[in-house]
Amino acid sequence: MAGLRVLLTVAVALAAAGCQHRAPGAIETRPPQVRYRIGEPNDQAGLWLLEQLPDARWDPALLAAARELSGAASDPGARITPTAAQLATARAGFPGDARFARLYNGGAFPWELLDGARMASDSAPSLDVALASRRFADGTVLWVMGVAPHWGELDPYPRDLGLDEPVAIQVEVPGARELQLFVAPPAGPVISLGMSSGVARWVDLFHLPGPYLLEVVDIGRDRSRVVFDMVVFVDHPPDAMQPLPTGIDPPDPVQATAWLYQALNERRSQAGLHPVQPFEPFEPLVREHSALMASSGVLAHVIPGIAQGVGARAWETFHPRAEHYEDVAAAFTPQEAFDLVWSSPGHRRNLLCEPCTHAAIGVALEPTVEGPPRLFVTWELLAFAAGVPQALPEHKRR
Repeated sequence: MAGLRVLLTVAVALAAAGCQHRAPGAIETRPPQVRYRIGEPNDQAGLWLLEQLPDARWDPALLAAARELSGAASDPGARITPTAAQLATARAGFPGDARFARLYNGGAFPWELLDGARMASDSAPSLDVALASRRFADGTVLWVMGVAPHWGELDPYPRDLGLDEPVAIQVEVPGARELQLFVAPPAGPVISLGMSSGVARWVDLFHLPGPYLLEVVDIGRDRSRVVFDMVVFVDHPPDAMQPLPTGIDPPDPVQATAWLYQALNERRSQAGLHPVQPFEPFEPLVREHSALMASSGVLAHVIPGIAQGVGARAWETFHPRAEHYEDVAAAFTPQEAFDLVWSSPGHRRNLLCEPCTHAAIGVALEPTVEGPPRLFVTWELLAFAAGVPQALPEHKRR
């Protein structure tokens, strides 16, 4: 969820000019920087998309990611997984929190894809968009649309770094409350660094080869938002895009919930943290929130007019208040959903909440007519600083 006004600092220029990038491969064939690239579409489909979304910006880097995802589809029914989407944006050097949707039809403009983009535009100042298409021999077309909310501006920096090479990250986020830069190395714990809007932050943490995830999060009082979502490759080339999967059987929500509890505690144990216990009183609340997301097709902590959020629902019916650390995700399998939040440093911080002793996980399948449904998941990591919440009597509820 990000944007870019380019103001390349002297520090970034010196770092880029004075260091030898040792990432193997043909550097000149890969995007050399992580940044936004404002452009204009060169086909009718792209012009049509901007006509439908007049406040959106066309981003060539996002288009490169959408094209790579369409090319990775071994057949028209292939599904875009969160892992593939993240790799595509990382390879393209796109810094926003992008979401991709696909549609396979006879070649007409993909009107159905617009609903998701319009929902995203309702909550963000502007959007970065791109639309790629792939025509098959029988005349049918696979459309892939990329959408990323645009929250602020980012100075460009190299996508490929050498070992121990520092880099300066500078962002401008209007109205930011508290900015945190999370850095997830190839191995080891996530590192959290404080940031200020408009002030460069030097990062000198690249001591292992491999991909590093960088995420700038605007920390809110009740909810946080991912402003920038980026990857740099340190002394290591990006992975090749693998063919997208085709046959995906719908998961069983009950089995998926049990698997997610187990995966959560396994990762907490690996991080040296105590396991969390299921907090059954809140499980109906997280299942309800997941069901509302699935039925509306909106992935959000709060859905205006539909869902006020798990924390608000809990505060209406329980006392004392709990501390909530919440993640949400949508994917085709529980493994994909977990990998999606785990790969995000800011969301991983919630899963590894140190004071949390309990959790509530809710899972729901979206209603679909064709194709496999997505799994909508809500994680609620809970700390009870004031005591374990108890259900309020009916006459005391709001």
